[in-house]
Amino acid sequence: MVQVTALVFAGAFLLFGGIVLSRASELGGRHETIGELASAGDEPVEQGGETTISGPVSVLEPASPTRTGPDPIGGDDAALWAWRVRQKESAANGTRWRTDEAELTAGEFAVDHSWDRVRVDATTLAIQEGDDPFDSSGLFLGEPATESYLGDLGPVNRFLERTGLAGEGGVVSDLEFTVNVGGKTTMPDKYQATVVRDGDELIVRGELIETPDGYVLRGTDETPLVIAADSLEAQQERVRSEVRLRKAAGGILVGVGLVVAIIGVL
Repeated sequence: MVQVTALVFAGAFLLFGGIVLSRASELGGRHETIGELASAGDEPVEQGGETTISGPVSVLEPASPTRTGPDPIGGDDAALWAWRVRQKESAANGTRWRTDEAELTAGEFAVDHSWDRVRVDATTLAIQEGDDPFDSSGLFLGEPATESYLGDLGPVNRFLERTGLAGEGGVVSDLEFTVNVGGKTTMPDKYQATVVRDGDELIVRGELIETPDGYVLRGTDETPLVIAADSLEAQQERVRSEVRLRKAAGGILVGVGLVVAIIGVL
């Protein structure tokens, strides 16, 4: 006899397992892109087609973000300013961090690649207003370089944060030893940012064109603009670990769903 309740639970396990596996597939594509960027050489640039350049940044017009955080970062020479506000909220299985606000602000800048100076048209980045720049398919900035709380930590959360236990990657990052107020916890929001400055190294991939003012690298529908900073090796390892974890979790969920479904049918 078919057990309807068991089949409902089986469907839920299969659904969540499929979502987790889908996210693992997306991360797999991100891992592949990082590998391609890391293996790019320093060949001279040539007009036309997909081109990858790398080198130090020269800022022509600095970026002007709408929000700079509570602590001074200094961005007079910023080529790119990526920031987000993270908020800790209650969830069915505890608490979790989510992005509440985010922005990528780009100035006018060029990359000195070998003997060529190539201006980067960052306005062609495929990122929408409010998108998290640290989770964008066109940006590979690694973990945020700076972080500041937008409020005061309670004594227990302060201790856990200082010991590294309650950070987003900490052992007890999904716990909070304070009172929840509605759907929002008493943990203060935090501002995270990465600023790419004059002289910092960048890797950029896009379509190269030649203008009267020199070479310009831009994004198109066929060749989206991709910008990478920070250690690509470290980013690749983090993504690889997350892909493995999600594949394992998704496989377990799907397996449990299939077992429950069989039990419900028998």
